Amino acid sequence: MTDAQVVRQVLAGNADAYALLVQRHQRTAVAAAHHLTGDREAARDIAQDALVDAWRGLDGLRDPAKFAGWLLGIVRNKCRAFLRGRLPDDVPLDDAPAPSVNPPEPGDGPVTELLRKLPLKDREMLVARYVGELSYAEIARHMGMTVNNVRVRCCRARGRLRELLAEADEAGERT
Repeated sequence: MTDAQVVRQVLAGNADAYALLVQRHQRTAVAAAHHLTGDREAARDIAQDALVDAWRGLDGLRDPAKFAGWLLGIVRNKCRAFLRGRLPDDVPLDDAPAPSVNPPEPGDGPVTELLRKLPLKDREMLVARYVGELSYAEIARHMGMTVNNVRVRCCRARGRLRELLAEADEAGERT
């Protein structure tokens, strides 16, 4: 059964069908939030909140076939709010709390660490494209950009990530 069919079932009153959407997309939502925030615990909370918000706002989804991209947009917005809340603008950087250090888990590695060094906008593009597996058109629609702009930004973000990988190789940080 496709996402669109499941969404239609939920909207028709079969609330239990939403569990299937959660099962399909929860892992991707957590992974995207983790890549964007760098905080595993916050990522789980953000994904949970996003899934609840998606449930509540499901009747506002114009195209049921686009559920995955729509959910990822909710995750992205929640990650931005989390990051804004974690480091308010009026706190000097010297007084900012140090980011929590989480022990590595499967999936964490040198590329993930380098990805976290990218600016948030670059991470959003790469996470939407490669973790969320969204097309350029889907990303453009959810981020309010043109498809060409998304392609350019993804290309630049990949270039920045390649530069970081090359620097890590030169420094012997990557195996």
